[in-house]
Amino acid sequence: MSSTAPAGPAPRDRTAVRFSVLGPVRVWRGDDELPVRPKQQRLVLAALLARGGRPVPLAEFIELLWQDRPPASAANSVHRYIGALRRLLEPDLPARSAGRWLTRQAGGYRLRVDADSLDLLRFRDLADRAREAGRAGEPAAAVDLYVTALGLWQDRCAAGLEPVGRSHPTFVMLEHEYVSVVCEAAETAVRCGRAPAVLTPLRQAVERHPLDEALVSHLLLALADDGKQAEAVSLYQDVRHRLAEELGVDPGRELSAAYEHLLRGRAATAAGAGGHADGTGRDDRPAQRPAAAPLTPSQLPADLACFTGRREAVRQAVALAGERGGALRVLAIDGIPGVGKTALAVHVAHRAVPDFPDGQLYVDLRGFTPNGDPADPHEVLAGFLGAFDVPRQRMPDTLDARAALYRSVLAGRRVLVVLDNAWSAEQIAPLLPGTPECMVIVTSRARLTGLAASHGARLTTLEALSADEAAAAFVERVKGLRTDLDDTSVRRIVDRCGRLPLAVAIVAARAASYPEHPLPRIAAELARAGRSLEGFSDDHLDNDVRAVFSWSYRTLSEPAARLFRLLPLHPGDDASVSALASLAGTTLPDTAAAVGELVRARLLTVLRRDRYRFHDLILAYASELGGSGGAARAAALSRLHDHYRQTVSAANRLLRSRVYEPEPPPPLDGVQVESLSDEAAAMAWFGAERPVLNTLVQEMAARGDARAAWETAVSMQLFQQRLGLWQEWAAGMGGALVAARRAGDTEGIARTCRGLAGALLFRGDTDAALPLLHEAERAFAGLGMTLELVHTLRNIGSVYIARGSSGRALAHLDRALRLLRVHRHPYLEATTLVWAGEAHLDLGNTNRALELAEESLGISRRLRLVDAEGPALGVVSKVHQRRGDLGAAIAARLRAIELARRQGHVSGAAEDLLLLGELHLEAGAPEAARRAWHEVLELTDDPDAPVAVTARERLARTPR
Repeated sequence: MSSTAPAGPAPRDRTAVRFSVLGPVRVWRGDDELPVRPKQQRLVLAALLARGGRPVPLAEFIELLWQDRPPASAANSVHRYIGALRRLLEPDLPARSAGRWLTRQAGGYRLRVDADSLDLLRFRDLADRAREAGRAGEPAAAVDLYVTALGLWQDRCAAGLEPVGRSHPTFVMLEHEYVSVVCEAAETAVRCGRAPAVLTPLRQAVERHPLDEALVSHLLLALADDGKQAEAVSLYQDVRHRLAEELGVDPGRELSAAYEHLLRGRAATAAGAGGHADGTGRDDRPAQRPAAAPLTPSQLPADLACFTGRREAVRQAVALAGERGGALRVLAIDGIPGVGKTALAVHVAHRAVPDFPDGQLYVDLRGFTPNGDPADPHEVLAGFLGAFDVPRQRMPDTLDARAALYRSVLAGRRVLVVLDNAWSAEQIAPLLPGTPECMVIVTSRARLTGLAASHGARLTTLEALSADEAAAAFVERVKGLRTDLDDTSVRRIVDRCGRLPLAVAIVAARAASYPEHPLPRIAAELARAGRSLEGFSDDHLDNDVRAVFSWSYRTLSEPAARLFRLLPLHPGDDASVSALASLAGTTLPDTAAAVGELVRARLLTVLRRDRYRFHDLILAYASELGGSGGAARAAALSRLHDHYRQTVSAANRLLRSRVYEPEPPPPLDGVQVESLSDEAAAMAWFGAERPVLNTLVQEMAARGDARAAWETAVSMQLFQQRLGLWQEWAAGMGGALVAARRAGDTEGIARTCRGLAGALLFRGDTDAALPLLHEAERAFAGLGMTLELVHTLRNIGSVYIARGSSGRALAHLDRALRLLRVHRHPYLEATTLVWAGEAHLDLGNTNRALELAEESLGISRRLRLVDAEGPALGVVSKVHQRRGDLGAAIAARLRAIELARRQGHVSGAAEDLLLLGELHLEAGAPEAARRAWHEVLELTDDPDAPVAVTARERLARTPR
């Protein structure tokens, strides 16, 4: 294989970057190849390139790198790899700048590439042009374009990243795409007498997929067409032997038919035998196709005049329609009500008509409709057979016999079958043709995994439109009818529509009908409607938003319907089964069954294993059904609050460092607490539930449940500290403090004063933090809560150190240590020793500082208190720095960074990286210092966090 840069236009300047993923992952800036390492970083880049310019969600990176066992620091690691790639691609990129190539988008990252910069997109562009040439009656030009496209492949996609590069769906789908284009090229070449042109890519493809019978069949026919019958016979015998030895099967019908034609001494198809409607002369099989029926059914509904968006879904579906050989092609499109499944299926079907000249069948299977039962396959088959002029009296009575006749009628014909609004795989199965010349497109609200298992269907789940797609769809529907299409109003409207195509279409129709109503007014009216569907109803439509949701709701059992009506009480966008079980007050198995119904009806969507997402408009429909009050709903809300209160407390205890905090009272009846196995699981749970917890603390406070509010806020603070979420930390503690003061809850006041002071100290506001800590000190002393007093004295000491008053700090820290000699608590002792060491260091007592740090390390390592070990190493590093031993100082700081990252302690790692940069600068390594400070900015989402502000200042004044 070639080792040169992929073919393409020469770069305009030395900053132009090119990428290759059709083989090993490689990058060039100008004419220089850039090293991409380690392997995990190459995998991250491979995932970005394989998406061809579309966003890759953070969760997909994590699954790609660690499969089902991600560490707690997985998200931080991905951010680091992304930051390193940014610096690799654009070494002069200013701090905090997104840059030209790698941008953050919609919970993930996107690499900006085009056909000039990425070989995958160039391959697709050439393949599309080849298909266009074939349809235009220029098969020779099509072959040249196909061969050029296939020449871009240096090896398997992301070669060298095995085993992930071989097995992950992202890369497997690209390999299928490659094989499909090889087959297209072979068919076109054989039909126009250019078989020698495709022998090289065919041989390479068969070498990679030696048991792919469709590929081998094409190679046999191409070899025969080039006069290489002996080589073709040898190839067939070898493949037949391997199929028997490795799979225990004989060659299938397609390979056997190709071999029979080979033995008869003729190529894949005789000249002029059944030319193809697109002008390429393509035919699927060497056998003579049966004569077409006298009538060619064309049953497709009209395509949308203004179909927009879904470019990648359309591209993949049209490519599937153009594939030849292999098994029957089945595309199953699923998604929530109103997401545009039928529109996509019909649009794709119209695009694919030239590939199916023998007919296009369409039926609404009524899987989710307001009236009647789902369509009976027995009657659907009668309609399909009648479309091919089969008399009713010739149709068998039994379903199996009728399905067999249907398959016989379609055998050898190229027919496209669209099965819209299906209920289940069982309803669909009798309607599937039996031969590979046909294709089936299915739409359903249910995800048809059974169809994938039984017939190899490709499953496509439609999500809501992107913001840009939704805005374009709205504009397309009203352009020429309105002149006030300001971008802000359009985007407010489509956001309120939840970017659901049906909702966008209804609001756009109203906007077009009433051009005298300004768009800002329409946007404001939709916003004021809140959780109501009034803005999305239409008296003249049978399928407005409320109606299509109702069709799904009517299929539910009573337990599932009850859970659905309770969903709007949940304040988040998604929830776990345990949270939903607590909301409903039912067991986990019963809740799982109800959730399964809601998923099947597409009133919930699966976000990931054991987690389910709500759509805003579906929640609005549930709100209309559920009403606004009642004792049952109040009880459900109390159970939901208690679920989160109990689980965050359990998660906090897994972090070990706050074992002296109180446990909540026993769970309410019907509450299911999440089962969290370890610290990593606790961090992952908090990351998923963070927005909900923030909302619930405020809800608890507003309801007057002060103790629940402050207990929940206190249990959250260690997570917030680790992740550097000081604004959320301060907001939650502030709201809980107000509630505790209103209730006269002295313990709650003390704990939230101390917690709020921690958030204020994190952002450097010691003036506001100190009086809160002294208030907490007095309260805990009055309550006789000695360990809480020790904790508070330690924090007061840290504030005085930050203010430059280390002598006053030691007075509080020594008092805390004296109390700990009587009231033992290892974690508090280890962390208080660290702060005492910091104070002595500030006072110039380096020997004493090192003694205290080493004593803390002894406790931490003996008891595995990892979050206390890192700060102690920080003191050790500072002592070595004071003594001039920069190597030892850097080593201790690097170990602290490693521990922080292992815990997912983002803010701790950022603080340590900031100080590591200072050490590198002092050691005369400004580039290493700059790298450390850039990492600080990559880790810190909040640009106003003190550590981020300091890092930017250091970068600005440090020369390269």
